[in-house]
Amino acid sequence: MLNAVSQAVFTERTECINCRSTDLTELSSGRYVDEPVQGFLAADPWGEDPLPFLRSATWSLVKCHGCSQVFHRRILNKEWNERRFSRWMSGDAINKFERSQGYTFTRNFRGGLSYIEHALRIELLTRSIRGVDAVRLLDFGCGFGHFLQSCSLLCFEAIGVDRSMGRRSKAAVEILPSLDDVTGMFHALTLFEVLEHLDDPRSILEALNLHIVSGGILFITTPDCSGVTTISTERDYRLAHPLEHINCFSHGTLKSIASRAGFDHIEHPLALATAELPRAARTLAKHLLHRDGRATQLYFRKR
Repeated sequence: MLNAVSQAVFTERTECINCRSTDLTELSSGRYVDEPVQGFLAADPWGEDPLPFLRSATWSLVKCHGCSQVFHRRILNKEWNERRFSRWMSGDAINKFERSQGYTFTRNFRGGLSYIEHALRIELLTRSIRGVDAVRLLDFGCGFGHFLQSCSLLCFEAIGVDRSMGRRSKAAVEILPSLDDVTGMFHALTLFEVLEHLDDPRSILEALNLHIVSGGILFITTPDCSGVTTISTERDYRLAHPLEHINCFSHGTLKSIASRAGFDHIEHPLALATAELPRAARTLAKHLLHRDGRATQLYFRKR
């Protein structure tokens, strides 16, 4: 039974989350109660404040010699991870955090345009494997289901999975709590800002592979953590949050983990969702010069 004086229990990942090597080097480490990490944690909106449960806890950021993957060695055990999802990250706390990050109309509008562009690309990339059938899409770690709403408007058969009760309870669409609840095969699979949160991201990608048809499309986006080796600034903290962003991907490591799970990187087609001619021209120019897209926003095809 957990109580106010209990200390969170952590487990150690002794193998690389990407290539499974045990040849790891510690980049940095510290205690949660030391600055600047304590200050960053205290400033975040929480349902239940996690700091009282982290007084004896330490974090350790490591790098794999085999594939250069960076990740946090120590992660919350299953019981405490459930507490994080159900009590620390309540629905109200999540909404409060997003408001604190400046989720204004303009930012949300641009995010909506981005969702539409991804849906347009997926529709084009899946034509050869589905003929005239509707796109069947699974959005894993779908949050509040905003991308699913965009897909529904385009007549996709789209479902989502998210383990967070806080997000599912506030979502505008029905969302499944676990991949175990998913049936059927899909033409496309999307993970928006998900892989950095998973205890074992490669195993999840391998499990998701079983739900996608041969030649199906995988889209992944994660924060670009290239160059992050410690937590000394707020930017470091946002990219390598020791409770939340436990995996730190670069362009190279994102491609390598997807490849190990059975997916080959592909270039994505141009998609435009805008009424602004200058924005359309900039996007087209970047695409023609192969400069569009972030380093860790990538498309793949199942082998």
